Amino acid sequence: MVEQGGNDDAALAQCMADALGEQPLKLERQVFTHSGNAVYRARMPDGRSLAVRVSPEAQSFLHTRSNLDVLRGLGLPVQTVLAQGAMPTGGDFVVLDWLPGRDLFYAFQTLDARQAERIAETVVAFQCRVATRLPVAPGGGFGWAAIGGRAPQARWTDVFGAPAPASMHIATLARTDATPLDRFRARLGLVRVSLEEYFATLRPVCFLDDLTIKNVLVEGGELSGLIDFDSVCYGDPLLVLGSTLAHIDTEVGERGRPYAEALLRCWAPQGERMRATAFYTSLWVIGFLSQAVEQRNEARIRWLTPVLDQLLGIGERV
Repeated sequence: MVEQGGNDDAALAQCMADALGEQPLKLERQVFTHSGNAVYRARMPDGRSLAVRVSPEAQSFLHTRSNLDVLRGLGLPVQTVLAQGAMPTGGDFVVLDWLPGRDLFYAFQTLDARQAERIAETVVAFQCRVATRLPVAPGGGFGWAAIGGRAPQARWTDVFGAPAPASMHIATLARTDATPLDRFRARLGLVRVSLEEYFATLRPVCFLDDLTIKNVLVEGGELSGLIDFDSVCYGDPLLVLGSTLAHIDTEVGERGRPYAEALLRCWAPQGERMRATAFYTSLWVIGFLSQAVEQRNEARIRWLTPVLDQLLGIGERV
């Protein structure tokens, strides 16, 4: 009989039994997931562990199996889908093999500088393999899709929503009643305006957008696996660099510095590409700051403010 935390766990255990022919002995809910999905470690009667992901949305894992098959064919250490289906209360589940290790976020405290650098080099090498060996669907398209699928946006800039005119941002900066957050948003908007010509030069390139300080598994100081590939992104691969740097700056700090520096060395963004990286990083940090302001978290606001000011300064160097 499965050890469970409620009716939802019991329903999931039954779904697994129906799909695999055996029921887990125990379902352990995992932490540090930002996808909106519930993630479990299922302890099976034969001693194996399996990974189970549950989404409240239907067809969330429609392309997971095919995406993983393609990435495995490129030599990436990814999971294998063992079963999938619909939950009786709605939404979907997928069962995968369990990869050893823990998220990079938790591993930073035990990694030395060379180990961190080696993991960063490997991640970037995998990204380059994906970028060069996975073709774009006919007609191109930017944004998120299955591998080989057509992404929905006609231009890379459309991924960030409709742009506001520079005059609006300039007017915000001139207001005496503008809050610090208002001013940061206006500065970010002006950086985006200044990058529109760069965005217009881009062609869709496939990259793994969610390999940041999560979804990169580490064991014994080495990269042991990569997880969560329900979709990929087509566009500027520097977006994932910016996202990773933002999370290191705001969630990890100095312990993550060797990893961040190695990423920058491997990606080697210069000129407009460096400014674009600062823009992508700032997008995340300004979201964190907005949340801190909403929560009235003064300590967090004090921490994030100089980080964002420095990043925007890089983006503003035309």
